[in-house]
Amino acid sequence: MFKNLLRIGFNLSLFNTTYVLCQSIKDEKLPHYHFLNEQDLNKLLRKHQNLSIIDRSYTEHILSIIRDVETDTVEFRKNSDRLIRILIEQAISQIEKKKHVKKSPLGYYDAHEVKFEDEEICFVSILRSGNAFLFEGLKAVSGASIGQILIQRNEDTALPSYLFQKLPSNIKEQQVVLMDPMLATGNSATLALRILKNQGVKQENITFLTLVSCEQGIEKLFREFPKMKIITAQVDPILLKDFNYLAPGIGNFGDRYFGTVKKSQQPSQQQ
Repeated sequence: MFKNLLRIGFNLSLFNTTYVLCQSIKDEKLPHYHFLNEQDLNKLLRKHQNLSIIDRSYTEHILSIIRDVETDTVEFRKNSDRLIRILIEQAISQIEKKKHVKKSPLGYYDAHEVKFEDEEICFVSILRSGNAFLFEGLKAVSGASIGQILIQRNEDTALPSYLFQKLPSNIKEQQVVLMDPMLATGNSATLALRILKNQGVKQENITFLTLVSCEQGIEKLFREFPKMKIITAQVDPILLKDFNYLAPGIGNFGDRYFGTVKKSQQPSQQQ
């Protein structure tokens, strides 16, 4: 039976070395998804040198809360903000540092600080869900500028459509943190990255932050933008191809974070 489950997983074109066991939950008849193990995650990290996955010891409790369909808006928002702050700090830690000598109350020490001033950093959100990152982003880098890109998914074709952008005039000179909570197919993020590229932003100056991702979306972004960086809290085991939804996923992050849907009306989402 175990071999048959493996065979089914590979026939569904899941990951080359990763299998997902789906067990029927008798009460609700929903599949039970199992996350990637450490071996699979390490293989993914070796394949993509510019990919960072936050240590699960920091994230698994928070993600368990925000994934829960019973979590209300207050708890969802609070715990999403906690997770976003971890991602923001990780992004800052990867920005180039400058070393110089500073003085503490007891003597001198070697300081390693971000090379760039606040004004040289730009947070770019993919609307609307990306705006959830701005509160924690500006708490960490209060003088950063803000850019916004509105991309909407066509529900018939599942393809993204560009609608609007507002970016700083000097964005090509800035360190850009692009933000979207979910990375599924990668279509929306790819379109946003192309917009940044057209504005003169170098790939190596872009860090993409996402709470939950999948291998297919990661592969798509790095295929076209190999020099950018991606930071994610967790890689979900499966992308449901018929719907382009992550599983187990979070649901519609924007609706849950901004309180525009009831708990009982939480569809999955994603681009």
